[in-house]
Amino acid sequence: MLFTDDERAALDRVPVTEIVALASDLDICAPAEIVREALLEQCVHAIVARAREEGLPFSKYDRDDISALPPPLLDSIGRLQGLRGRVTVNSIVKVGERVYRTYQKNRPDNPVALMLPMLLGAVARAALQPAGASKPT
Repeated sequence: MLFTDDERAALDRVPVTEIVALASDLDICAPAEIVREALLEQCVHAIVARAREEGLPFSKYDRDDISALPPPLLDSIGRLQGLRGRVTVNSIVKVGERVYRTYQKNRPDNPVALMLPMLLGAVARAALQPAGASKPT
């Protein structure tokens, strides 16, 4: 299971149009009949794949969400940010701010940057899987 019950409850309040916008940004074609959790899982795996290439966009406002992650998930996010050795919230945010600036320049109002705080735990759990591991379709 990729999402916790608390995450599911929060994501249930997200308008479907925002989920479709996220999927579109990640080059995922939304099906005619949308199953929220399935589409969000696809999005999470696509975010992880993109993050392995360019990192995750964070700002100083994401610090509390990142700090709330348990150590294995914090390390998972740190690896997506390209960090090696001891991973800290500060180091994750520092790299994330550079990625965020690139997003603001090239992808303003990007749905990944906007929805990442709600998807952070799921992204971290998905990133624990080896690159190329099977993922839901």
